[in-house]
Amino acid sequence: MIENFVAIILVVGLVTSGIKIKFDRFFTILMLIFVAGEGIGEAINIFLWVIMLGALMVILDNKDKIAQLPKEIKIKLFTVIPVFTFIASYIGSWVFHHVSKNILIISLGILAILFGVRLVFIHFKPHELNHKDEHPGIAKFCSLFGPWLSGFSIGFIGTSLKPLKMPFAIKIGKMNAAKVYLGNVITTFFASSFSIIWHHTLLTPNNPHVFYEEMVYGMAIWTGIHYVAELGNLVFQKKWEKTFQIIIGIALIIVSIKIFGLIHA
Repeated sequence: MIENFVAIILVVGLVTSGIKIKFDRFFTILMLIFVAGEGIGEAINIFLWVIMLGALMVILDNKDKIAQLPKEIKIKLFTVIPVFTFIASYIGSWVFHHVSKNILIISLGILAILFGVRLVFIHFKPHELNHKDEHPGIAKFCSLFGPWLSGFSIGFIGTSLKPLKMPFAIKIGKMNAAKVYLGNVITTFFASSFSIIWHHTLLTPNNPHVFYEEMVYGMAIWTGIHYVAELGNLVFQKKWEKTFQIIIGIALIIVSIKIFGLIHA
């Protein structure tokens, strides 16, 4: 148990430090399955705590910047997004509880391929991170549809789809990276919080001991990953980021084969 825990926080912490991810640490689900031996449903439930705490940390780190945002933007972030994700995360959680394990495995495998391809082939140039003139139609689409998509995805498979949403919004929509990132962080926080409630109460009430075990395990994993990543940031240099992303992307594509091998296992 201790060895598995240490392996998870070391691998996920160093990987996410190398590719500069702070909250949507998709690799945690894979490590929980293949290293800790958790079932896919249990791995997703534990991961919901990891992704929720990661998003909360980013929000708290940026609370002063958020406080300075225009009133209309804050209303959207803390009123509209919670309402959208409240509904979407319930739908995703309902699907999570009613599909077979094989459907979850196939979905996880497909995501591993898509995330891997993104890391290998899609990288942001400096000027793309500071777009000023966004495409109005795509920006509107992302603003309205993004919380629904992430809310559903988090309830269903645990991830906000950030690795896919960010390139679309920035590369195609010419949207400002910081704006897109903040919206996704807040969406993730509310969607994961609601999903924890849906997964453990209204849909299929679990034994309270299971809930608390997953909560403590998830919080411990997040804490370990956070501090390993902070240490990793002292080592990894910006110039290595693209190369490291490509290596991890290739690894994800290879791991997808192992994920699909779990079908009917």
